[in-house]
Amino acid sequence: MIELVRSRHCVGEANYHIQLTPKYRHGVFKDEAVKKATVESFRATAEKLKIVLHGTGFGPDHAHLFIGACKNWSVAQIVQRLKGVSARQVRLAHPQLAQSHCSDAFWSAGYFYRSIGATTTEAMDYYVNHSQSKHWVALDYDEYKHQKEQTTLTKFN
Repeated sequence: MIELVRSRHCVGEANYHIQLTPKYRHGVFKDEAVKKATVESFRATAEKLKIVLHGTGFGPDHAHLFIGACKNWSVAQIVQRLKGVSARQVRLAHPQLAQSHCSDAFWSAGYFYRSIGATTTEAMDYYVNHSQSKHWVALDYDEYKHQKEQTTLTKFN
């Protein structure tokens, strides 16, 4: 469970699900080394910003991040830092990406974000695993939990 962030003058939480997409949706995350370099960059940036990287997940052409403790930063500022630092570090570690991409940009200009409020590891796992299918197909989280409980009950009966 994600806990409230406490500082000298405030208590609260700000948790986000962020999705970033490489420019032209090249399947760069099929390469485990690129994925690893990207995650390491995200972790280092999160540490510098004093935010928490609760989890990451990848499709072949996009990355999901679950971040928290964002009280001092806007979503736009966080995304700008995450994209900027990771693009530079990943391209330095994997120069072959410059040849496969049509431009100097690693990430596309846009991003997706959603405030996720209080959440659990199970909910983050749900978002990562179910966000890999078409993004416009919606499955309600309560329906998902019900299906999972039914599957579990079936296994034990």
